[in-house]
Order: sequence, then structure tokens, then C-alpha cells
Amino acid sequence: MVNYALRAAALFVALLLAACSTAPFPRGASSTFLPPGASTQLDRAVATLGLAPDESAYRLLRSGEDDFGARMNSAALAERSIDAQYYLWHHDLTGKTMAGELLRAADRGVRVRVLIDDVTARGRDEELAAFDAHPNIELRVYNPFHSRGNFGVGMEFIFGGGRINHRMHNKLWIADSQLAIVGGRNIGDEYFGAHEDVNFGDLGVLLAGRVVADADAQFDEYWNSANAVPITAFAHPKDPEAALTKTRAALEEQRAQAQATEYGRHLRELRDKGLLGIQLDGMMRGKQVHLVADDPVKTTGDDKAPQVMLDTISGLLKSAQSNALIISPYFVTKREGTDLLLSLESRGVAVHVLTNSLAANDVASVHGGYSKRREDLLHGGVEIHELKPQPVRVHTESSGSSSASLHAKSVVIDDHVAYVGSFNFDPRSARLNTECGAIIDDPAFANEIRARYQVAIERQNSWGLALENGKLVWLDEVNGQPVTLHDEPPSSTSKRFIAWLFRILPMDSQL
Repeated sequence: MVNYALRAAALFVALLLAACSTAPFPRGASSTFLPPGASTQLDRAVATLGLAPDESAYRLLRSGEDDFGARMNSAALAERSIDAQYYLWHHDLTGKTMAGELLRAADRGVRVRVLIDDVTARGRDEELAAFDAHPNIELRVYNPFHSRGNFGVGMEFIFGGGRINHRMHNKLWIADSQLAIVGGRNIGDEYFGAHEDVNFGDLGVLLAGRVVADADAQFDEYWNSANAVPITAFAHPKDPEAALTKTRAALEEQRAQAQATEYGRHLRELRDKGLLGIQLDGMMRGKQVHLVADDPVKTTGDDKAPQVMLDTISGLLKSAQSNALIISPYFVTKREGTDLLLSLESRGVAVHVLTNSLAANDVASVHGGYSKRREDLLHGGVEIHELKPQPVRVHTESSGSSSASLHAKSVVIDDHVAYVGSFNFDPRSARLNTECGAIIDDPAFANEIRARYQVAIERQNSWGLALENGKLVWLDEVNGQPVTLHDEPPSSTSKRFIAWLFRILPMDSQL
């Protein structure tokens, strides 16, 4: 018994030391993007757009299928480089399909760099290291945990000084330094309409021209930061060639199995479209296009770190003269955000908000934080709509899914300036996570987002919030007739409890 107690104590101390460790992680060799040229298929395709040196082209990726097709086809056509940066990369149908496409690109001689947050990587070290074993592929994890096991991670959360509470939430895809994709989608079935239970309604933007240089620079800044650690720091196959062969075989087997499914066949059809699937001819163009991202130093938790995305989104809202539209699945304003929106209303700016209802929200704790200030916002004139869990016409990519949830993060100012990216209107995006997105000043592009908003707020798709005799009510429609609900629309018992708990707890800063 004494022996057991000593061993348990030794293990506890070891895990505690790991959690509190300040030893630097190993750094990978510095590398930079491979500049665009005129020799690849994508070089030539983008050249046909005839863009001026200071001009960019852009297209809203409305559905998950459209977004996935643009990534998959650009990967299949790439001949020089692919850079991918994501918060989540799931080991599911679409995740493995995309990994297989990257492996085939590497086999063609394409240099592939993948940077994923360690939230995804932890627990998959051996698998990812085998993928990294390809001479043309390098995979790094961002802001990694020292501990690789579940118990150790818990210790690290408690004693690690808060570092690992800061995550890289960015989503960025670059092919041949000619095409880039930003938006709210991670790599996983629920983001591309392939999940059996829940699918996310989201937005992305396909970019070409001058703005892709911003994407290249942003990726390199993260890739070469101290927070980006080679996966080989945590796992290194004894026989890299054998490990890669096994990975290749597994991905090819998965590919064959996927093609036997309806969605898998659809993915193949998307890939077979090639350049037609990217739809370059449908891109808008303009000069007022910018890619904005947080500084990687934000991940360190330094209070003096620049809050680039927070300042950018706040600046956009403060610049509004007539109206401001906010679409955010996780909408937690705290006092500062509430005051900002109320100040807009007080000077005549109409503020419109679309967010998830409790029933549609996949993070009930966030709904608890949001619900604290709904009445204040409504009393000040802010218009709020909460998306229903099964909207009729919003999620065309859902393919008959049993449930749907809002995941898009967009802002439209005065009907001409639009933001699409990864930034949620919540404290976590503002202060804890790094984020990125595109800002486009073009009334036609902004109108596409507003049009989707108008469909989303139709009564069959969303509940409208109002105050009736000072009490919160939900405006609904049944059989074409208006109905007023005096209680929160039904949701699961567990969701209601979690939302209630986080409504009373002072934990908004973590939401």
C-alpha cells in the first residue's frame, strides 16, 4: 500500500511539473510562402481574371459543399504549394478526404504546410507524425499542451498559468499563393453538410489577387512563431517510410469506402469539376479588400498584446452611420459590448443581430452568458433574432440533417462594408483566441450577406425577440398566423440547466 501511495504521489508530482513547465518547445526551421508565378494551372487561371496589381477578386462561399469543393479542387490543381491553418481538423469523412488530397498533392511535388491548434492534434500524435513523414509535408501544432494525456491536461489547465486557455481559432487555406479561403468553417463533416446529426450554417470567402499576399504573410507569421511546434516534438515514427505507407493505405481505403456512400460520390463529383468547381468566373472584384488577423503573441496571454481583431470589429461598428448587421452564433456582449451597441442605437444607427436560440446552440454555456443582457439590448432598440434548430430554407448544405445550427460570423456596415471570418462576438474571440477574416467594401458583396440574413429571420426560420410589458417574449408563426411565446422555446433539460448555471456564474470572460 505504501509503494502504491508513493507511486501515485510521484505520478502526481510529475504531472504537476509537466503542467507548470515553462521549458520552451523545440522550434521548426523557418520557411516562407512560395511566391506566385505563371507556370501552374492556378497561376494561369487567376491570370485570366485580368486583375490590376492593386485589385482583388472575391466570391462568397455560401454552402458547405461550395466551400469544400473550392478547397478540394484547388488542392487537386495545386502544383507549387498548399498552406492550411485550422482550429479543428476532424478525423471523419471530409477530414480524411481532405488529408488524402493533401497527400496526393505532396506526391506530385507540392510543398504542403499544415498548422492546426493542439486541441485537434493532442491524442493523435502518432497518426499526424506519420502524415508528416512525407518529405513534402510538414505539420505543426499551435500552442501545444505539455501533457499529452487527459489527466495531465486537466492538471495543466489548473496549474499551467492560463496559457493553454488561449487557442488559435483561425481558418485559412492557400493554394499556390494564388487562391485563399477564409471564413468560419473548420475541417469536419458538420461544416460541410456531411454530418448525420448536426450541420452548421456558415460562410466563407474565396479570394484571389492582391489580398492573397496578406494571407501568405499571415500564415508565415503564425508558422514561424514560437507557438508553432513541429509534430515531431511529440512523436517520431521509428520507420517513417513504413508509417507513411500505412497512412497512405488507410486513406486510400477510406477513399474507396467513401465513394460507396451518397455523400462520398458527391465529393468525387465536386472534385471532378476541376477549375469549374472553383467558379473563378463568378468572382467579384475591387480594391478595398483586406485580410485581418490577430498577432500570434496574443496566444501568450500577454496583457499588452495587440487586440487586432477586437479593435477592427469595434472600429467597423463605431464607423456605422445608418445600420449595422451582426451575425454571430456565439453572442456574448458583456457590459462593454452592450454599451457599444446601445450607443449606436442612441445616435440613430439601426442594429440588427442574428444568433442561435438555446435550442440551436451547440454551446449552452454561451447562451447563458448572452441571455444576461438580451433585455438591455432590446430595451435600447437593438433588433434580435434567434435561429431555430431546424430552419426551413437557411441551411441548403444540410442535406436533410436532423438539426442545424448557425456558425457564420459576419458583420455588415451601412450596406457596403462586410466582414466574414472566424471572429465571434464574444469575450473568447475578443481576448483569448486568435482570429482572422476578410473585410470587403463592396455593396454587391454586402448585399449577398444581407440577403441570407433576410431569409434567416423569416418566422419559419427564427424567433424574433421583443419586450411585452417589460417581459421578454419570442415572436413565432404557426400555420401562417403570428404567435407570441412567453417562455424560452423548448430545448433539452441539460441545455436549460447549463444555460441557467452560466447565466448566474461570473464567467463571461471565458465564453
